[in-house]
Amino acid sequence: MSESNARTGMRLRHLAAEEIRVLLARRRMSAAELARQTGIRQQALSRRMTGETAFDLDDLERIADVLGVTVADLLPTAQTTNTSR
Repeated sequence: MSESNARTGMRLRHLAAEEIRVLLARRRMSAAELARQTGIRQQALSRRMTGETAFDLDDLERIADVLGVTVADLLPTAQTTNTSR
């Protein structure tokens, strides 16, 4: 993987976490409650929400189901990722 792709991946994990934090705030739901409802260990979810660990697709699918959105809604738009470079 090139250095550019590695940096983009890091940014995407942070941007996805931000999208999830926004949705949690709108629903007045805590990350602890999200962890409980998704079955993701709270510590593992915390590492994903801080960008320390990347989300995997299964995690995103469970999170989307609980939040009532699509997996695509959890990902930043192309416009967002282009402006952050």
